[in-house]
Amino acid sequence: MSSSAGGELDFDEPRLADAVERLSPDAVNALPFGAVRLDPEGKVTFYSDAERRLSGYRKNVVGHLFFADIAPCLNNPSFHGRIERALAEGKLDITSSYTAELPVGVKDLNVRVQSVKGGGCWMFLQHEPG
Repeated sequence: MSSSAGGELDFDEPRLADAVERLSPDAVNALPFGAVRLDPEGKVTFYSDAERRLSGYRKNVVGHLFFADIAPCLNNPSFHGRIERALAEGKLDITSSYTAELPVGVKDLNVRVQSVKGGGCWMFLQHEPG
């Protein structure tokens, strides 16, 4: 398993979602990148403390539809549509980059989305400094 000097999971870990599924909520909150867990309908079931801090998004989002209520800017064929197509094929492992306007300002993000057993997916967000 890849890890950084501090022993945390690395953003580039090949099976990152599987590894995160085995962590405690406190360990997921301590990751150096954001982590958001979506159920099969796209509702948020986990929104990490790291993502709250890095994005500045402080609202309670658990139970809300991610693409409708939290990030409607990503509700488009090239991002959300790509995730839906991959989930339907059972092969969700997407890496993408985009620029987002967040409460803390405009940031470049690296995003990884991986499916998990039982449906749904994890979305990992690495915020570039700047």
